[in-house]
Amino acid sequence: MKQRGVTLMELLVVLAIAAILVAIAIPGYAFLVSSGRLTATTNDMLLALHLARSEAIKRGMRVTVCKSGNPSAAFPACDPAADWHQGWLVFVDGGVRGQIDGGDTILQIQGDLSNGVSITTGANYRRYVSYMPMGTSQGSSGLRNDTFEICVSGKRRDIVVSPTGRPRVEDPKAC
Repeated sequence: MKQRGVTLMELLVVLAIAAILVAIAIPGYAFLVSSGRLTATTNDMLLALHLARSEAIKRGMRVTVCKSGNPSAAFPACDPAADWHQGWLVFVDGGVRGQIDGGDTILQIQGDLSNGVSITTGANYRRYVSYMPMGTSQGSSGLRNDTFEICVSGKRRDIVVSPTGRPRVEDPKAC
């Protein structure tokens, strides 16, 4: 009876072809991962802004999105010294503007995104952005509009909030 099997030469050829295919595929996969992370982060921030605006109109109260250094804590708080990529909170802001007080209701908590993500804003939204009952926005410096710049692996998307409070996404070239 004759035994059948794979020769060493056949095995080496298959491994060489597999290594070439993997070497070609990995750079494309890394691009997809960073592109997906940029899209997900942009959508998360856009969702938070839309939620805040719609809740402010629905409730007839100010609703704020603030950055937080401890969004997963038992009692999360707004933190002016934190970075936006560390997380943010969306809450009904009935007390001191931009701070979670005893009667405020947290609507959404976004956790840490620091894995290669950078989110910066202009001076107006440096600490928080609030939405008024009419749907207009107001930043921590009192102005109505500003931009969130979201960067991942050299790619950038901007969320531009107009003076009427409506956010839109723009695709600039790079960070």
